[in-house]
Amino acid sequence: MKAFTIIEILIVMAIIGVLIGFGFANLNFGSRNDLNLSVNEIVAALRNAQSNSMTQEKGSEWSVHFENPPSNKGFYEIYKESIYSSANVVSHINLRETVKFDDPSSGSSKNISFSVLSGFPSGSGSDVIIISLKNNPSETKTINIKANGQIEY
Repeated sequence: MKAFTIIEILIVMAIIGVLIGFGFANLNFGSRNDLNLSVNEIVAALRNAQSNSMTQEKGSEWSVHFENPPSNKGFYEIYKESIYSSANVVSHINLRETVKFDDPSSGSSKNISFSVLSGFPSGSGSDVIIISLKNNPSETKTINIKANGQIEY
């Protein structure tokens, strides 16, 4: 009668463990990649609105609306004018499935408008947008919109 030795079983178990480890590592890497891509896309939207305001594209101020509904995934919209209205929306972008807003908080929204010509934020100065991974909320990215118009992340 032939059977497997304990060493053969341990070797197979070790190989399976390594393969599972690589699988989990790839899942985590994919989520981090989504977080980085989302930050880059949000920064691009902010800079686009800022640039449009500075050049007075379509003769108006430009803004970005961030929405964090409690039961849905978050989204942001680029719109012309300083007052948010669905009629003024030029572009609507949903957050990726693995990413969520931390600021604005759940159930709230935030508008960031840029002044014509200067490109400075129209609000009370600096502002932030914070996003994180849904499966690992400690993994966050912060986008700072400074009073002088700088956008850092």
